Amino acid sequence: MEDMLDVVDENDNVIGQAPFSKCHDEKLLHRISNIFVFKDDSFQELLLTKRSKKVLAPGKIGTPGGHVRTGKTYLESAKIELQEEVFHEQELPKEISFEVLFKMKVDAEYEHLTTVFRAVYPGPFSNCPEEVEESFFMNINDLLKDIKKNPDKYSRSFKVKIKEYEKLFLN
Repeated sequence: MEDMLDVVDENDNVIGQAPFSKCHDEKLLHRISNIFVFKDDSFQELLLTKRSKKVLAPGKIGTPGGHVRTGKTYLESAKIELQEEVFHEQELPKEISFEVLFKMKVDAEYEHLTTVFRAVYPGPFSNCPEEVEESFFMNINDLLKDIKKNPDKYSRSFKVKIKEYEKLFLN
């Protein structure tokens, strides 16, 4: 059965519900949670995930995250997605805390309102093979350089979010 998502207006007010495919096919504005997991509190090394061939943006690099299902909050969704993607068949470690970094509208592959959270956890990780081909930490400055040099390696929505992160936290 297909996930149901809340359709929202520009102010993040719920105006209806629709199946995942309808939200994407008709570019209905809906919610996404994304998690920037850093190796430690220096916030220099960001956990990246290379998407499996079976999900949206197959083979592209981004960060853990996903759709906020109807009835869930951004935070609940962030925890679910992080657990599903990089703590496969494990409990989400209790020491991971989530801090809201920013919220933004992203018009990339589809339209969504995204809340980006920050968490700190050095690993280890256990990737869900259906969603994540591999996960690895990368220095944030090296990442920004690589995105400029090899933009096609990264998902469009991730590039929008990391640019916002750079603007808010690195400049």
